[in-house]
Amino acid sequence: MTGLALARAGLSRTSRGATLALVLASNLPDVDLVTAIRGATNYLEHHRGFSHSVVGAPLLALALALLLRATLRGSRLTGLLLCSLAGVAVHVLMDLWTSYGTRVLVPFDRRFLTWDLVFIVDPWILTLLLASLVVMRRSPQSAQIASAGLGLVLAYVGARAVLHQQALDQARAQLSGRELMRIAALPSPIDPFAWRVLADTGDAYWTGDVSLRGRSAPLLRREKQHEDEAVLRAREKSEVASVFLSFSTFPWLETFRTEQGTEVVWRDLRFERPGRASFEARVLVGPDGAIRSQRFRF
Repeated sequence: MTGLALARAGLSRTSRGATLALVLASNLPDVDLVTAIRGATNYLEHHRGFSHSVVGAPLLALALALLLRATLRGSRLTGLLLCSLAGVAVHVLMDLWTSYGTRVLVPFDRRFLTWDLVFIVDPWILTLLLASLVVMRRSPQSAQIASAGLGLVLAYVGARAVLHQQALDQARAQLSGRELMRIAALPSPIDPFAWRVLADTGDAYWTGDVSLRGRSAPLLRREKQHEDEAVLRAREKSEVASVFLSFSTFPWLETFRTEQGTEVVWRDLRFERPGRASFEARVLVGPDGAIRSQRFRF
């Protein structure tokens, strides 16, 4: 929908096939979905990596523009390249808005960058884009409507950024006097004034909900579990643990004794849902310190 809106706003005039280039390019960075063929851990390791980076995304745009230029008679490479670059750039930008994270600086820096402004699938953005496309079909002023729709999306995200900072300020005020290693305010999918706070003070996490409409409940302290020998072994030897911990900014550790050894479990608190285990890495460490099994699931 974003690619179509950009095309209707005026970029469709740059070349024959420009609309097709925008629609394809606005989805192209997610070509890394093919990495899921080798399992969830491989997908977690490579998703939103090179194809979403300042190096990989432009290369994908160039490849798409060249392919379309060779396929579509009468098309112009300059226009196709402009639209392809715009499509992949908007895709990466919209991914940065979310709490999942995007490794936009690969290969120079493999850390996930997150702005935590909107939910991974934001219904208000979808509604604005869909409404603008529907109205466009019934109006001769499609360029103005498309531009207005995109402008409203940007205004909405900008307002979210202001509210996000207010939520962080409120959370920091509650934790005044404590040394914060990391803090995040995560967006609600529906309510822009409701934020979920995660704060790391080293020996504990502080979690809770912040409401910008009124008084918020105090944040709750969650003591971190001590890392014993089995946990250290899992960190050192498990590929699943390595991939998961490079992704998770708020990993919650638990260990369980079993007949086969110690099961080490990490969950990402950003995606914690009551009654549902998600974004979870499990590593079984035997009494001899060997990794008996390991797996990750969303």
